[in-house]
Amino acid sequence: MVNKLTQSEHRLPQPTIAGERPWRQWLLFAFWALSTVGLLVLLWQGDWGFDRPAAWLGLLASIACTVGLLRWLPGPSLAAVAGRESTKVVPFALVAVGATAVLFALTAVLGRGILFLFVGVAGVAVILRWRRIGRREALYAGGLALVAGVGGLGAGWISYISFAGWAVLQVPLVLAGLLAGWGFLARGGLLKAGIGRSLFLAEGAGPALRGFAWGAALGLPWALLNVLMGGTAHDRWVTAWWQPLVALQPGISEEAWGRVFLVSLLFLGLRRWGATRVALAAAVAIASYWFAYLHTEGGAAGIVSTALIGTLYSLPLSYVWLRRGLEAAIGFHFFIDFLRFATAYLLGLGLLG
Repeated sequence: MVNKLTQSEHRLPQPTIAGERPWRQWLLFAFWALSTVGLLVLLWQGDWGFDRPAAWLGLLASIACTVGLLRWLPGPSLAAVAGRESTKVVPFALVAVGATAVLFALTAVLGRGILFLFVGVAGVAVILRWRRIGRREALYAGGLALVAGVGGLGAGWISYISFAGWAVLQVPLVLAGLLAGWGFLARGGLLKAGIGRSLFLAEGAGPALRGFAWGAALGLPWALLNVLMGGTAHDRWVTAWWQPLVALQPGISEEAWGRVFLVSLLFLGLRRWGATRVALAAAVAIASYWFAYLHTEGGAAGIVSTALIGTLYSLPLSYVWLRRGLEAAIGFHFFIDFLRFATAYLLGLGLLG
Protein backbone atom coordinates (compact mmCIF):
# COMPACT_ATOMS: atom_id res chain seq x y z
CA MET A 1 0.00 0.00 0.00
CA VAL A 2 2.79 2.43 0.90
CA ASN A 3 4.56 1.71 -2.38
CA LYS A 4 1.56 3.02 -4.35
CA LEU A 5 0.98 6.23 -2.41
CA THR A 6 2.82 8.66 -4.66
CA GLN A 7 1.63 6.93 -7.83
CA SER A 8 -2.01 7.12 -6.70
CA GLU A 9 -1.63 10.86 -6.12
CA HIS A 10 -0.66 11.27 -9.78
CA ARG A 11 -3.95 9.57 -10.65
CA LEU A 12 -6.26 11.85 -8.72
CA PRO A 13 -9.27 13.32 -10.60
CA GLN A 14 -8.76 16.28 -12.95
CA PRO A 15 -7.57 19.21 -10.79
CA THR A 16 -9.69 22.28 -10.24
CA ILE A 17 -8.59 25.11 -12.54
CA ALA A 18 -7.89 28.45 -10.88
CA GLY A 19 -9.67 31.45 -12.38
CA GLU A 20 -10.98 29.54 -15.38
CA ARG A 21 -12.26 32.25 -17.71
CA PRO A 22 -12.31 31.65 -21.49
CA TRP A 23 -11.43 35.26 -22.33
CA ARG A 24 -8.07 34.85 -20.60
CA GLN A 25 -7.17 31.92 -22.85
CA TRP A 26 -8.25 33.91 -25.91
CA LEU A 27 -6.02 36.80 -24.84
CA LEU A 28 -3.09 34.41 -24.42
CA PHE A 29 -3.78 32.96 -27.87
CA ALA A 30 -3.91 36.49 -29.34
CA PHE A 31 -0.52 37.35 -27.80
CA TRP A 32 0.88 34.02 -29.01
CA ALA A 33 -0.42 34.48 -32.58
CA LEU A 34 0.70 38.11 -32.93
CA SER A 35 4.15 37.32 -31.52
CA THR A 36 4.55 34.31 -33.80
CA VAL A 37 3.59 36.26 -36.94
CA GLY A 38 5.78 39.21 -36.00
CA LEU A 39 8.80 37.01 -35.29
CA LEU A 40 8.34 35.09 -38.55
CA VAL A 41 8.33 38.39 -40.47
CA LEU A 42 11.51 39.52 -38.73
CA LEU A 43 13.20 36.18 -39.44
CA TRP A 44 12.16 36.33 -43.08
CA GLN A 45 14.02 39.64 -43.40
CA GLY A 46 17.21 37.78 -42.45
CA ASP A 47 18.49 40.40 -40.00
CA TRP A 48 19.49 37.96 -37.22
CA GLY A 49 21.67 38.62 -34.20
CA PHE A 50 21.47 39.97 -30.66
CA ASP A 51 22.77 43.38 -31.69
CA ARG A 52 20.39 43.81 -34.63
CA PRO A 53 17.38 46.19 -34.55
CA ALA A 54 15.09 43.29 -35.46
CA ALA A 55 16.16 41.43 -32.32
CA TRP A 56 14.85 44.20 -30.11
CA LEU A 57 11.48 44.17 -31.86
CA GLY A 58 11.37 40.40 -31.42
CA LEU A 59 12.33 40.80 -27.78
CA LEU A 60 9.39 43.14 -27.16
CA ALA A 61 7.01 40.70 -28.86
CA SER A 62 8.29 37.83 -26.73
CA ILE A 63 8.05 39.85 -23.53
CA ALA A 64 4.39 40.50 -24.32
CA CYS A 65 3.85 36.80 -24.98
CA THR A 66 5.65 35.85 -21.78
CA VAL A 67 3.52 38.24 -19.71
CA GLY A 68 0.41 36.75 -21.31
CA LEU A 69 1.52 33.21 -20.47
CA LEU A 70 2.39 33.99 -16.86
CA ARG A 71 -0.85 35.90 -16.40
CA TRP A 72 -3.42 33.90 -18.33
CA LEU A 73 -2.23 30.30 -18.70
CA PRO A 74 -4.85 28.30 -16.74
CA GLY A 75 -3.66 25.85 -14.12
CA PRO A 76 -4.71 23.94 -11.00
CA SER A 77 -5.93 25.91 -8.01
CA LEU A 78 -3.64 26.34 -5.01
CA ALA A 79 -6.66 26.44 -2.72
CA ALA A 80 -6.45 22.67 -2.24
CA VAL A 81 -2.85 22.84 -0.98
CA ALA A 82 -2.61 22.85 2.81
CA GLY A 83 -0.16 25.34 4.25
CA ARG A 84 0.30 28.66 5.96
CA GLU A 85 -2.19 31.42 5.24
CA SER A 86 0.26 34.21 5.95
CA THR A 87 3.96 34.86 5.49
CA LYS A 88 6.50 35.53 8.24
CA VAL A 89 8.26 38.18 6.23
CA VAL A 90 11.66 38.36 7.95
CA PRO A 91 12.31 34.60 8.39
CA PHE A 92 10.95 33.94 4.90
CA ALA A 93 13.21 36.58 3.35
CA LEU A 94 16.24 35.24 5.21
CA VAL A 95 15.59 31.67 4.08
CA ALA A 96 14.95 32.75 0.46
CA VAL A 97 18.10 34.88 0.34
CA GLY A 98 20.09 32.13 2.04
CA ALA A 99 18.94 29.48 -0.43
CA THR A 100 19.80 31.77 -3.33
CA ALA A 101 23.23 32.54 -1.90
CA VAL A 102 24.00 28.85 -1.38
CA LEU A 103 23.07 27.97 -4.97
CA PHE A 104 25.18 30.74 -6.49
CA ALA A 105 28.10 30.14 -4.11
CA LEU A 106 28.17 26.43 -4.96
CA THR A 107 28.07 27.33 -8.65
CA ALA A 108 30.99 29.73 -8.21
CA VAL A 109 33.04 27.01 -6.49
CA LEU A 110 32.01 23.93 -8.47
CA GLY A 111 31.05 25.43 -11.83
CA ARG A 112 29.25 22.92 -14.01
CA GLY A 113 30.34 20.26 -11.56
CA ILE A 114 27.37 21.30 -9.46
CA LEU A 115 25.33 18.87 -11.57
CA PHE A 116 27.24 16.01 -9.96
CA LEU A 117 26.26 17.40 -6.57
CA PHE A 118 22.64 17.32 -7.68
CA VAL A 119 22.99 13.66 -8.57
CA GLY A 120 24.26 12.92 -5.08
CA VAL A 121 21.65 15.00 -3.25
CA ALA A 122 18.78 13.72 -5.35
CA GLY A 123 20.06 10.16 -5.01
CA VAL A 124 20.05 10.38 -1.21
CA ALA A 125 16.55 11.83 -1.29
CA VAL A 126 15.37 8.95 -3.46
CA ILE A 127 16.88 6.35 -1.12
CA LEU A 128 15.24 7.99 1.90
CA ARG A 129 11.86 7.96 0.16
CA TRP A 130 12.20 4.72 -1.77
CA ARG A 131 9.19 3.11 -0.13
CA ARG A 132 6.96 5.80 -1.60
CA ILE A 133 7.93 5.14 -5.22
CA GLY A 134 5.46 3.12 -7.27
CA ARG A 135 6.64 0.66 -9.90
CA ARG A 136 5.00 2.48 -12.81
CA GLU A 137 6.49 5.75 -11.64
CA ALA A 138 9.98 4.24 -11.41
CA LEU A 139 9.70 2.64 -14.85
CA TYR A 140 8.55 5.87 -16.45
CA ALA A 141 11.33 7.90 -14.84
CA GLY A 142 13.80 5.22 -15.93
CA GLY A 143 12.50 5.36 -19.50
CA LEU A 144 12.89 9.13 -19.67
CA ALA A 145 16.37 8.79 -18.16
CA LEU A 146 17.40 6.34 -20.89
CA VAL A 147 16.07 8.62 -23.64
CA ALA A 148 18.03 11.53 -22.17
CA GLY A 149 21.11 9.32 -21.90
CA VAL A 150 20.92 8.28 -25.56
CA GLY A 151 20.37 11.91 -26.56
CA GLY A 152 23.44 12.89 -24.56
CA LEU A 153 25.61 10.86 -26.92
CA GLY A 154 24.95 13.47 -29.60
CA ALA A 155 25.21 16.62 -27.46
CA GLY A 156 27.57 18.50 -29.76
CA TRP A 157 27.48 21.68 -27.67
CA ILE A 158 29.23 19.95 -24.75
CA SER A 159 33.00 20.56 -24.64
CA TYR A 160 34.08 20.11 -21.00
CA ILE A 161 33.24 16.40 -20.80
CA SER A 162 33.15 13.53 -23.30
CA PHE A 163 29.85 12.72 -25.02
CA ALA A 164 29.87 9.31 -23.34
CA GLY A 165 30.42 10.89 -19.92
CA TRP A 166 27.66 13.41 -20.55
CA ALA A 167 25.29 10.65 -21.64
CA VAL A 168 26.01 8.57 -18.53
CA LEU A 169 25.44 11.60 -16.29
CA GLN A 170 21.94 12.15 -17.69
CA VAL A 171 20.63 8.82 -16.42
CA PRO A 172 21.05 9.46 -12.66
CA LEU A 173 20.19 13.15 -13.12
CA VAL A 174 16.82 12.36 -14.65
CA LEU A 175 16.01 9.26 -12.63
CA ALA A 176 16.88 10.72 -9.24
CA GLY A 177 15.63 14.21 -10.13
CA LEU A 178 12.17 13.00 -11.12
CA LEU A 179 11.69 10.44 -8.35
CA ALA A 180 12.92 12.76 -5.61
CA GLY A 181 11.02 15.71 -7.09
CA TRP A 182 7.75 13.80 -7.23
CA GLY A 183 8.31 12.78 -3.61
CA PHE A 184 8.82 16.43 -2.64
CA LEU A 185 5.69 17.43 -4.58
CA ALA A 186 3.69 14.81 -2.71
CA ARG A 187 5.04 15.87 0.68
CA GLY A 188 4.31 19.53 -0.05
CA GLY A 189 0.72 18.77 -1.09
CA LEU A 190 1.18 20.12 -4.61
CA LEU A 191 0.81 16.77 -6.37
CA LYS A 192 -2.54 16.11 -4.69
CA ALA A 193 -3.82 19.38 -6.17
CA GLY A 194 -2.58 18.39 -9.64
CA ILE A 195 0.27 20.91 -9.63
CA GLY A 196 3.45 19.74 -11.38
CA ARG A 197 2.02 16.31 -12.16
CA SER A 198 3.00 13.93 -14.95
CA LEU A 199 0.28 13.55 -17.57
CA PHE A 200 1.52 10.05 -18.37
CA LEU A 201 1.19 8.86 -14.78
CA ALA A 202 -2.08 10.73 -14.26
CA GLU A 203 -3.93 10.01 -17.52
CA GLY A 204 -1.86 7.75 -19.77
CA ALA A 205 0.22 7.84 -22.94
CA GLY A 206 -2.30 9.61 -25.18
CA PRO A 207 -2.75 12.70 -22.97
CA ALA A 208 1.01 12.76 -22.36
CA LEU A 209 1.76 12.86 -26.10
CA ARG A 210 -0.90 15.51 -26.64
CA GLY A 211 0.57 17.52 -23.77
CA PHE A 212 4.02 17.26 -25.36
CA ALA A 213 2.65 18.45 -28.73
CA TRP A 214 0.69 21.27 -27.06
CA GLY A 215 3.82 22.41 -25.21
CA ALA A 216 5.87 22.36 -28.42
CA ALA A 217 3.25 24.46 -30.21
CA LEU A 218 3.03 26.90 -27.31
CA GLY A 219 6.82 27.33 -27.36
CA LEU A 220 6.91 28.49 -31.01
CA PRO A 221 7.36 32.25 -30.32
CA TRP A 222 10.15 31.58 -27.81
CA ALA A 223 11.83 29.21 -30.26
CA LEU A 224 11.65 31.83 -33.03
CA LEU A 225 13.12 34.48 -30.72
CA ASN A 226 16.00 32.13 -29.89
CA VAL A 227 16.90 31.95 -33.59
CA LEU A 228 16.35 35.68 -34.18
CA MET A 229 18.70 36.57 -31.30
CA GLY A 230 21.50 34.59 -32.96
CA GLY A 231 21.11 31.36 -31.03
CA THR A 232 22.52 29.30 -33.92
CA ALA A 233 25.94 30.99 -33.77
CA HIS A 234 27.45 28.13 -31.75
CA ASP A 235 25.66 25.27 -33.49
CA ARG A 236 28.04 24.48 -36.34
CA TRP A 237 28.27 20.96 -34.93
CA VAL A 238 24.82 20.26 -36.41
CA THR A 239 25.67 18.60 -39.71
CA ALA A 240 23.27 15.62 -39.85
CA TRP A 241 19.48 15.56 -40.21
CA TRP A 242 18.97 13.61 -36.97
CA GLN A 243 20.99 15.90 -34.70
CA PRO A 244 18.15 18.38 -34.00
CA LEU A 245 16.37 15.50 -32.26
CA VAL A 246 19.12 15.57 -29.63
CA ALA A 247 17.08 18.46 -28.19
CA LEU A 248 15.18 15.76 -26.29
CA GLN A 249 18.15 15.45 -23.93
CA PRO A 250 18.02 18.96 -22.44
CA GLY A 251 14.25 18.92 -22.76
CA ILE A 252 13.99 15.92 -20.44
CA SER A 253 17.05 16.29 -18.24
CA GLU A 254 16.81 19.98 -17.43
CA GLU A 255 13.11 19.73 -16.65
CA ALA A 256 13.87 16.83 -14.29
CA TRP A 257 16.61 18.43 -12.17
CA GLY A 258 16.06 22.12 -12.90
CA ARG A 259 12.30 22.14 -12.43
CA VAL A 260 10.78 19.02 -10.85
CA PHE A 261 13.57 18.49 -8.33
CA LEU A 262 14.82 21.99 -7.53
CA VAL A 263 11.54 23.92 -7.46
CA SER A 264 9.89 21.24 -5.32
CA LEU A 265 12.82 21.13 -2.89
CA LEU A 266 12.90 24.92 -2.54
CA PHE A 267 9.14 24.99 -1.99
CA LEU A 268 9.43 22.50 0.86
CA GLY A 269 12.02 24.70 2.53
CA LEU A 270 10.12 27.96 2.04
CA ARG A 271 6.56 26.91 2.88
CA ARG A 272 7.33 26.69 6.61
CA TRP A 273 7.61 30.49 6.73
CA GLY A 274 5.52 31.58 3.75
CA ALA A 275 1.98 31.28 2.46
CA THR A 276 1.63 28.59 -0.20
CA ARG A 277 1.36 30.99 -3.13
CA VAL A 278 4.27 33.13 -1.92
CA ALA A 279 6.48 30.11 -1.20
CA LEU A 280 5.83 28.58 -4.61
CA ALA A 281 6.41 31.86 -6.46
CA ALA A 282 9.70 32.39 -4.61
CA ALA A 283 10.82 28.80 -5.29
CA VAL A 284 10.10 29.25 -8.99
CA ALA A 285 11.94 32.59 -9.13
CA ILE A 286 15.04 31.33 -7.32
CA ALA A 287 15.26 28.14 -9.39
CA SER A 288 14.53 29.93 -12.67
CA TYR A 289 17.19 32.62 -12.40
CA TRP A 290 19.80 30.26 -11.00
CA PHE A 291 19.04 27.85 -13.85
CA ALA A 292 19.38 30.76 -16.28
CA TYR A 293 22.74 31.69 -14.75
CA LEU A 294 24.06 28.20 -15.53
CA HIS A 295 23.42 28.98 -19.21
CA THR A 296 25.63 32.09 -19.21
CA GLU A 297 29.36 32.72 -19.10
CA GLY A 298 29.04 33.47 -15.38
CA GLY A 299 30.37 36.37 -13.36
CA ALA A 300 29.18 39.95 -13.73
CA ALA A 301 29.07 39.51 -17.52
CA GLY A 302 26.31 36.97 -17.12
CA ILE A 303 23.90 39.22 -15.23
CA VAL A 304 22.09 40.62 -18.28
CA SER A 305 21.89 37.21 -19.92
CA THR A 306 20.61 35.71 -16.67
CA ALA A 307 17.84 38.31 -16.50
CA LEU A 308 16.80 37.68 -20.11
CA ILE A 309 17.00 33.88 -20.04
CA GLY A 310 15.37 33.69 -16.62
CA THR A 311 12.46 35.94 -17.51
CA LEU A 312 11.82 34.83 -21.09
CA TYR A 313 12.58 31.12 -20.84
CA SER A 314 12.97 29.72 -17.32
CA LEU A 315 9.88 31.34 -15.81
CA PRO A 316 7.54 30.29 -18.65
CA LEU A 317 8.93 26.74 -18.55
CA SER A 318 8.36 26.54 -14.81
CA TYR A 319 4.77 27.66 -15.04
CA VAL A 320 4.00 25.42 -18.02
CA TRP A 321 5.22 22.48 -15.91
CA LEU A 322 3.32 23.50 -12.78
CA ARG A 323 0.07 24.29 -14.57
CA ARG A 324 -0.01 21.91 -17.53
CA GLY A 325 2.24 18.99 -16.58
CA LEU A 326 5.74 17.61 -17.08
CA GLU A 327 5.23 16.44 -20.66
CA ALA A 328 3.99 19.89 -21.76
CA ALA A 329 7.12 21.48 -20.28
CA ILE A 330 9.35 18.91 -21.99
CA GLY A 331 7.62 19.66 -25.31
CA PHE A 332 8.04 23.41 -24.81
CA HIS A 333 11.72 23.04 -23.91
CA PHE A 334 12.40 20.50 -26.67
CA PHE A 335 10.99 22.67 -29.43
CA ILE A 336 13.00 25.74 -28.43
CA ASP A 337 16.25 23.81 -28.88
CA PHE A 338 14.99 21.69 -31.78
CA LEU A 339 14.12 24.70 -33.95
CA ARG A 340 17.51 26.26 -33.21
CA PHE A 341 19.37 23.08 -34.13
CA ALA A 342 17.22 22.52 -37.23
CA THR A 343 17.84 26.09 -38.37
CA ALA A 344 21.59 25.61 -37.93
CA TYR A 345 21.39 22.45 -40.05
CA LEU A 346 19.52 24.25 -42.83
CA LEU A 347 21.98 27.15 -42.69
CA GLY A 348 24.83 24.70 -43.08
CA LEU A 349 23.17 23.30 -46.21
CA GLY A 350 22.79 26.81 -47.62
CA LEU A 351 18.99 26.56 -47.60
CA LEU A 352 18.59 29.61 -45.33
CA GLY A 353 20.37 32.91 -44.92
